[in-house]
Amino acid sequence: MTELTMLRIILRIAMISALLLIVGCSNKNLVTESDSPKEPLGDTYGFTAFDVTIDTKEIKGEVTANYDEKRDKKGAKYENQMEDLYLNGEEAMEKLNTIFEELSLEPDMDDEDIIKKASEAFEVIDYKTLKLKVKFKGHDKKELMMSK
Repeated sequence: MTELTMLRIILRIAMISALLLIVGCSNKNLVTESDSPKEPLGDTYGFTAFDVTIDTKEIKGEVTANYDEKRDKKGAKYENQMEDLYLNGEEAMEKLNTIFEELSLEPDMDDEDIIKKASEAFEVIDYKTLKLKVKFKGHDKKELMMSK
């Protein structure tokens, strides 16, 4: 290999590494923690992970929400295309907090009831497809989908 070829390979590796570092360190969805005593994982809402995507006849992915609770951080994202609302981090967590308080899901609830409560809490009753993944505290992850 020539010196020029080696230099190009090294430059490509450096560019890819820099890109991975930048993308991997993005923290726009993180929620900062307060100095108050920490509750055990899942105590706030009864779950540690929540992902929902709601499609309507008009808009695919009209509402999407993601919440992930780990020991050292929480991540939140909320998007509502109809309202042109795209929130990350603290702003998303404020919006999701009001929704999750109304939602009040339990792991032993019937799947259809969970879907219905999610539809009502996110205020999209006339949906085409609702996909929901929720990891309840102390339970396996539930993956649900309902189409009308």
